[in-house]
Amino acid sequence: MNTEKQEQSKKEKSNLQIKKSTILAFLCLILFRVVLDLSYYFVISPVWGYARFTLDLNNLKLVESYLLFIIIFILMPKSAKKLSNIMVWLLILLAYIPMLTIFAFMNEARTYMYAVTGFWMIVFLFLHMPTVSLAPLKQSKIIRYSIFICLGIIVLLLIYKYLGLSFSFDFTKVYDIRREYVGTGIPLAGYLFSWMAKIVNPLFFALFIMKRKWLLVAVIVVLQVLLFSATGEKIYFLALPVILALMWIIKRKNPLAFMGMGLVAIVIIGMLSYWLIDDLHMSSLFARRTLLIPAQLSFFYYDFFSKNELVLLSSSRLGFFLDYPYHLNPPHLIAEVYFNLPQMGSNTGVVGDAYMNFGFIGLALYGMLLAIILKLVDTCSKGVDFRVGVAAIAMPAIGLTNGPLTTVFLTGGLFLALIILYLLPKKGLTGVYDEGNSILAM
Repeated sequence: MNTEKQEQSKKEKSNLQIKKSTILAFLCLILFRVVLDLSYYFVISPVWGYARFTLDLNNLKLVESYLLFIIIFILMPKSAKKLSNIMVWLLILLAYIPMLTIFAFMNEARTYMYAVTGFWMIVFLFLHMPTVSLAPLKQSKIIRYSIFICLGIIVLLLIYKYLGLSFSFDFTKVYDIRREYVGTGIPLAGYLFSWMAKIVNPLFFALFIMKRKWLLVAVIVVLQVLLFSATGEKIYFLALPVILALMWIIKRKNPLAFMGMGLVAIVIIGMLSYWLIDDLHMSSLFARRTLLIPAQLSFFYYDFFSKNELVLLSSSRLGFFLDYPYHLNPPHLIAEVYFNLPQMGSNTGVVGDAYMNFGFIGLALYGMLLAIILKLVDTCSKGVDFRVGVAAIAMPAIGLTNGPLTTVFLTGGLFLALIILYLLPKKGLTGVYDEGNSILAM
């Protein structure tokens, strides 16, 4: 009898802790939304209004946007047991919540915002599909290290031959460096450099940290800085610090809350930097460039393609048999129409690309496709240390905020990440992920 009472007491205590963690996560995420709204109102629109960050606040849409956020939070997966859920959290934080801000403060299309909400509901629904198990592959260690060594050597040789080995930490010169890098026309560099900087280096960086192989960690850091210095791609420089932060966050008791508070801190620092020392770098890089520009462009894609002919994959390599109906590819077309800068590339993320190709049907289809890919992430990462798994999917998740799903999967490195995840050791690393310590559930 006493045993039954003790078990009941433990169960009630566990449920209370779960509810507290859920409430805390909700408060952290809604605080992030409030801070992002304030940043838009006080910094982004006043400074970058010329870039079409207009202030046309619609109070009704502001209320609606918070209600939509509450609905999505209730429905979104809360468990930190699955890598797919971590990827969903990143996409909701980096893509969906900024869209809610743009929806209200730029008075954007209600129909599209509700359709995007429906897209995420479809993703959540299909995530309930069972996860398939794969048998481990023999000689997986040799294969994964062969990928790391061969790709690393090829990248080093290409940089040495075409650009020379040099290191730069000057963010003011990144656009000059980028023009020089693009002008060299290095064969396959767009693929190889991206795979190395966004997938292979971050993944093995985490793996070597877990194995305490500090010399190899240092080698990866040097190679990552070299890639940044050669290409001027700021995301390459920031990738490893982001991975390190996520590796720490994912081991907390409430990782979703920590993610939300991390973004709150970044946005607030950006605002304070502007107000106190008149510096816009933080707000420009994070609140504007990382969060709000992709959200703004998503609405621009909807605005254009809701009034004009859909693309139907004719702009991609999957639609080689179709005639593309416009004189510029989509990123340059949108840049020409909305910014009068056809030379600029205005890329959109997964939802904007879905609508551009197939309209509202595309949002439903791409929602199902994204869910299937997320289930593949769970399949390939089963048994992998969670911190290493997060390192593999973090950059592809960020890539989906401003890149098409098919591009991120095929050429952006997500498919390569799945392969290496499958080849990683299972349950054999020091500090294996303990599913019981990092749970956030309803």
